[in-house]
Amino acid sequence: MRQIISNYLYKRFLSKFKFVGLNLLVSSYRSSSFSFETISIGNNVFINSGAWFSGEIEIQNNVMFGPNVSIIGCDHLFGIKGKSVRRLVPNGDENMRKIIIEDEVWVAANCTINKGVKLGIGSVIGASSLVSKSIPPYTVAVGNPCKPIKKIFTDTELKEHMSILGYNEIFISNVIASRKEELDKYGLSDIELYVNPFIKKDSIN
Repeated sequence: MRQIISNYLYKRFLSKFKFVGLNLLVSSYRSSSFSFETISIGNNVFINSGAWFSGEIEIQNNVMFGPNVSIIGCDHLFGIKGKSVRRLVPNGDENMRKIIIEDEVWVAANCTINKGVKLGIGSVIGASSLVSKSIPPYTVAVGNPCKPIKKIFTDTELKEHMSILGYNEIFISNVIASRKEELDKYGLSDIELYVNPFIKKDSIN
C-alpha cells in the first residue's frame, strides 16, 4: 500500500509540469522546487536532489543533473528610483529569458545556470560552475564565469558518435559547424581535446 501511494504521489508530481516525456526520474523530489507550468522536459532525464528550477526552461533528451543545481530564468528588479527592491515585482514574464538545455548534457553538482543561456548538445558543465553565457556543443565547461576548457571528440569522432546515437547527417554537420563557430567567439579555436582517462586508446575498436 505504501508503494502504491508513493507511485500515485510521484505521478501527480510529474503531471504538474508543462510537458514531461518518458522516464523522468527526480531524486528526492520533495527537496526540490520547480515553476512547473513553465518547464518542459524530454525523455530519459535525471534530476538529482535539491534542484531549484525557475523560469521558462526547455530540457531536451538524455540530460543529467547533479545535486543542488539551480536554473534561474528570471530575477528581481532593482535600481528604480523611489521603489524598494523588496516591493518590486516583475509584470508577467518581462524579466524572464528562456533557458534551453539540449540533448545529452550533463550538469554536475552545485551549478547555477542563469537566464537566456543555451547549453549545447553533449556539453558537460563542471561542478560549482556559474553559467551566464551559452556553452558550445560537445565541450567541457567549468568555472565562474563558466567557459569551455576542452572539446569532446574530434570532428570525425563526433560525427561517428552522433551517427551511432541516431542523429541524421544534416543535424550532425550543423552541430559540428556550430561548435566551431561558438568556440571561435570565445577565442578558443585551438582548444584542447578531452581524453577520457578511463578508456585506453588501444582498447577502442
